Amino acid sequence: MRLRSLSAALDAVTGLVVELGGDPASLRLAVERPDGAGFAPHAFQVALGRAAVLTGREDFGLALARRRTLETFGELGSLLGSAASVGEAVGQLLQLLPALQDGGVRARIERNGPEAILIGQVVLSNPPALDQQLDHLAAAAVGLLRSLTSQDWTPDAVYLTRRKPRSTTAHETFFDAPVLFGQETTAVAFRAGLLDLPVARANLELNRILYAHLSERTRFVGGGLAGQVRDRIWRGLGDRWGGGLGVAADLGIPLRTLQRRLAEEGKPFRRLMEETRLELAQRLMRHSDLPLSDITAALGYAEPAIFTRFFKRCTGQTPGAWRRQTQKPPSHSFSTVDQLFSNQGEHPRFKMTAAIPAGYAAPGRPPTTGASAGGSRRVTASGPRRAM
Repeated sequence: MRLRSLSAALDAVTGLVVELGGDPASLRLAVERPDGAGFAPHAFQVALGRAAVLTGREDFGLALARRRTLETFGELGSLLGSAASVGEAVGQLLQLLPALQDGGVRARIERNGPEAILIGQVVLSNPPALDQQLDHLAAAAVGLLRSLTSQDWTPDAVYLTRRKPRSTTAHETFFDAPVLFGQETTAVAFRAGLLDLPVARANLELNRILYAHLSERTRFVGGGLAGQVRDRIWRGLGDRWGGGLGVAADLGIPLRTLQRRLAEEGKPFRRLMEETRLELAQRLMRHSDLPLSDITAALGYAEPAIFTRFFKRCTGQTPGAWRRQTQKPPSHSFSTVDQLFSNQGEHPRFKMTAAIPAGYAAPGRPPTTGASAGGSRRVTASGPRRAM
């Protein structure tokens, strides 16, 4: 059972389309099944993309996230607003995230001393309108943290897998922080102390009851053991990839038991591993300019030659040949739906591939570098770095 009904999410999209002067009938036509029996697959994602076209707003995902409050999440919002701390609220959300709408988003927090990173990823296969999804994902995360703390809170930096839009003003204005595009993954960086702050409306007894209730309602959401394994493959690739042993340890079951149960589901671990790696490789090659050496490392391969053999076995082409044949130049035109939907790309490992300019300031704000109340600060790094 999904925590936030798809119908309610689509109503929110429709309402904003109407407010911005778009045609709601055209939007509904795009997301409903031809026979009228419910919604088409990935209806929310399709709606985001169609809405951007109908309204001419390349920042539609950001605009939709701006309207979100804890109250718009219903019971889930009540749960998060009653948590003891910001960190506990975020942790509960991450546990329940697979049950939200299409279940196509996963996220995690990495904390290292005074720094923290909230990393999100879209795990749907060939997701539509991924640029809009990633904008909305990052903006919703920042909006949630503001709802739990203060509307004046700002992250250290925001990293987006999507290509850089024609204008970045809407992104910089919304986040009020450095925004870097063309990254290997989508993430929000902030001061770790934020997670320890108390939630103003904390109610521990209510939180306990709601969490137990919502956890039970969502217990059967997902793709079985294979779905859990795929999630861990998505978020585990990279320089710390632990293979099947790492996945089994994370699930708390022996490797042989994991392999046997996956075989019973008809989805052996090797197949899941190869399918996920291939999809991630194709996304990164199609929609980024990352060198193959970086993509090789991001997928957990020891050297490019191994990745090249794997890729050629799966596709019949070398990575370089496939990339030249399929990669499209960046398109900022919203004249057709196909152009908007052509941008895809996401990867669970976090790596900055561009520097944050020293003395950065969001539009209309002076450059600042010191820590501020509530645990927020400006990042003014002069060169790239890799996350924990």
